[in-house]
Amino acid sequence: MTAIVTRVAHTGADELRFHGRRVFAELLGRATTAQMVVLGISGTLLDDEQIAVIDDIVTAMSSADPRLWPFKVTRLAASHGTAPFGVAATLVAGEGGMYGSNRLLDAARWLAALGAKANGGTLTDDEVAAELAGAAGFGVVYRARDERFEALVRQLERRRREHLPFTALCLQAARVARERIQVEAHVYLLVAAICLDLGLQPDAIAAFGVVFLFHDSLANAVEGARQAPTVLQALPRECVEYRGRAARRSPRAAGQLV
Repeated sequence: MTAIVTRVAHTGADELRFHGRRVFAELLGRATTAQMVVLGISGTLLDDEQIAVIDDIVTAMSSADPRLWPFKVTRLAASHGTAPFGVAATLVAGEGGMYGSNRLLDAARWLAALGAKANGGTLTDDEVAAELAGAAGFGVVYRARDERFEALVRQLERRRREHLPFTALCLQAARVARERIQVEAHVYLLVAAICLDLGLQPDAIAAFGVVFLFHDSLANAVEGARQAPTVLQALPRECVEYRGRAARRSPRAAGQLV
């Protein structure tokens, strides 16, 4: 049987190791929650300046309005049990949907491929426009622009990170898409660009689809489990109209079988 190799962690009697780093001697008292999360996902321990950008993303993604459909899922599941039910349902429902890790992965792969075409240089607007058909990370519903995208751009400008290669390419693509095909960039495109500029790989970036959604989902899950409204647990009978076959009585119930 082939052995399964892990580089994630090891638990010893006197010391723990997490992605090769000593937890008590090296990380405890020094690493932040965000640094530990990124380390767990990517194996990379970001410095204070880099991790501040991750903090910016998480804060900008605090769009936990329960009227948004991801959190309708949260509320529905949490009403039946506890907060973990709600969080788990939200994360699972996001796979393959318009939010979550799959969409973030596609955006990261598209930007990485576009960056490879630039090969360390710059692309013309025409070259970028030629790659927009079916591109991931575009399209905003229910409003003119993604307010999170714009807020993050302003924050990147404050941190003087808007000129980094993938971020600059993302902003160029967003501008070209707006001018040429009247389509707005989604915040996931910028998130992917920021993470690529941090040196993270697309598969690790995809996992951030969980991280950036988690605190919004958890907020709704905790409140939803506390409220546990019956209207979310089952539809009232008067709201249900059955149009199938009439109910049949089994032979055993009718006394024909012993």
